[in-house]
Amino acid sequence: MQFLPIAPGVRYNKNTMSKFSKLLSVTNIMILAGISLLVFGIGSMIYQFIRDNSMVVLANGRVGESGGDPNAFRPPLQELMPTELTPLPISHVEAGQTIAIATPPLTGKIPDRLVIPSISLDAPVLAEHYKEIFLNDVLYIQWRVPFRFAAGWQDTTALPGEVGNTVLNGHHNEYGKVFKDLINLKEGDLIELYAGDILYTYKVTTIMLLPEKYQSMEVRIKNASWIMPTTDERLTLVTCWPPESNTHRLIVVAFPVKG
Repeated sequence: MQFLPIAPGVRYNKNTMSKFSKLLSVTNIMILAGISLLVFGIGSMIYQFIRDNSMVVLANGRVGESGGDPNAFRPPLQELMPTELTPLPISHVEAGQTIAIATPPLTGKIPDRLVIPSISLDAPVLAEHYKEIFLNDVLYIQWRVPFRFAAGWQDTTALPGEVGNTVLNGHHNEYGKVFKDLINLKEGDLIELYAGDILYTYKVTTIMLLPEKYQSMEVRIKNASWIMPTTDERLTLVTCWPPESNTHRLIVVAFPVKG
């Protein structure tokens, strides 16, 4: 049996070297690399699934991120509402039915400016209407959103100072990113909403991140219940999260500060 000297005092068997060389062949290295990528990919998918399907209720914590999303904020689908106002109703309307949107009587002024001092936001407010969408033979409405640095007042929701839900929407990562810092709000922050020369002040009470993308229609409609009419006076802001995507619905609810 012959031995090949590799280094002084060290000898290796030729058969051992041959087996070792085969183990390090290009094919085996590629197989090992493929397995590693597969394991990494599965781990990333699990992590993303957990993140995309986690509901978070934010209290005093702040989240600071930045990024861009070519899809931007997509307004929630909302089923048509009956004319009778009830707290957060979720009604079902089949295709072909004609049911009027519950529109509060216009006794106040349309909001035209939004100021949130804690996140240094000062933006105009524009009135926006909805569009109708058929999905699985059911008619839904989806609110339009300003394609600029402005919040959109959903024009069938309550006017400031009136009983009902005053709803504002806005983009979070495109078209001016008016609501990009909405995630940084915390409980107790003040929101100022102007309607002409009248100022309405609200205090934040609830901040929620609700899973939206990849969710069932039932979950998405439940998320949209936060922008439905209410029998109390409140302000609701809605956008998406995180900055690089739109997997979650960010909902901020605030109640008026009287006096």
